Amino acid sequence: MAANKFILNQTEANAKVLGMELVAAGRVRVRATLLWLTATAALAGLGALTLPPVRALTTAPGPTFADALVQACSAAALVAGAALWVAATDVVGSVLRTGGTPPRRGVGPLRRLLLAACGVAVLAGTSPAAAEAPASPAPPAAPAAPEAPGADMLDGLPLPDRPVGRRSAGSGPGPGPAGPAVVVVRPGDSLWTIAAHRLGPGASQTDVASYWLRVRALNAAVIGPDHDLIRPGQSLRLPPA
Repeated sequence: MAANKFILNQTEANAKVLGMELVAAGRVRVRATLLWLTATAALAGLGALTLPPVRALTTAPGPTFADALVQACSAAALVAGAALWVAATDVVGSVLRTGGTPPRRGVGPLRRLLLAACGVAVLAGTSPAAAEAPASPAPPAAPAAPEAPGADMLDGLPLPDRPVGRRSAGSGPGPGPAGPAVVVVRPGDSLWTIAAHRLGPGASQTDVASYWLRVRALNAAVIGPDHDLIRPGQSLRLPPA
């Protein structure tokens, strides 16, 4: 009786193990089938995207280099997708033939070739974006500022006299030739500003530079040894404009 019970228990255990193996094998077959269907759908979508450029490559490549590069990369991507689909079909077929357990084998020459083709397709797929990206145009050069009339005539002339203190409101002689022949220096005045007011707003820089030199020469005794410095309260005579 004990031997019969042991045999019965062993049979039940073997049946449970066999049932679990069958369930696991069925799940592996289902996953392998889903994998093959996914690979087939991906290859179909890839073919729908790449077939027009590949067809153009076989009939009339180009017309530009960027178009030809895109067509060539599309062909490489289609070949790589087909290679992946063949590899997936091989693995799924092995799983279905062996009952859910794929055979263990090394990477053969065919698989090495397929992996190399996939690597080339991935590297080539990044080149069209770089080839089609237009180079950013260089910013236009800023136009040169127009040179003030008579500016070259001011080269080598001494700097205008230095103003003393802040300029007060209403200081300096009246503008235009109708101003007084004598002017009293106020804070903020300089020979340049006095000359500019005397000649008026229509005078050029060359005229102002020439006139303030005349003012300085006429009032050399009042200005003193520092011809570039005038002080408030000094009375300066103005030559005819």
